[in-house]
Amino acid sequence: MRRARIAVALAVLAASAAGCADRPNDLDTYYDDTPAAEPPSPEPRASSAAPASEPTGLVEAVRAAEFTDEDVAAEGVRPASSPAAPAGCLARVPLAMVGSAHVEHHWQYPTGSTLHQLVTTYPDRRAADVLRARTQCAGDELDVPGVSDQDGVDAHGAWCARGTCTVLLAAGPVLSGVQVDAADSTRAAAAIRRLAPVAAAKLG
Repeated sequence: MRRARIAVALAVLAASAAGCADRPNDLDTYYDDTPAAEPPSPEPRASSAAPASEPTGLVEAVRAAEFTDEDVAAEGVRPASSPAAPAGCLARVPLAMVGSAHVEHHWQYPTGSTLHQLVTTYPDRRAADVLRARTQCAGDELDVPGVSDQDGVDAHGAWCARGTCTVLLAAGPVLSGVQVDAADSTRAAAAIRRLAPVAAAKLG
């Protein structure tokens, strides 16, 4: 009887071995016949497209409005080597609303006085509205003869305070600001009266 039991056990083991002999020696096939899932493909990265460029018309308008060295030659100025940021009224121009088309120039008089010009553009509004509603200038108002008669100027204003005089001129989307910082307001005002008609003519 014992021999018969041993023979039966050996037969069972042999059959089990035969059933596994034709399967590959791979742990995956023993425990999971389902193919491994492929890793998810990475999501496409957002493209870093360059911002849209300023409309060509605004760029050309800025170039037309900015002073050249010839425009200020009669003032006897030279380009400032290390210009300081303008203060006063010109510093109140709302740059947060300005388009990318804008320029800033600085010159220096032989006396040490300084001349600044800031030309800005407003793609979605009229510069005259910005001048009237957004630019709050302190000081006494300055009369600049010859500016209101210039074609193309929608609005303008000029002010003097503590030796600094500024004129702002608006035409369409362009705002041109000219400022002179001098030892006293009398000299600064005289310079602005000379330069304001030049700046207005470039906007016409």
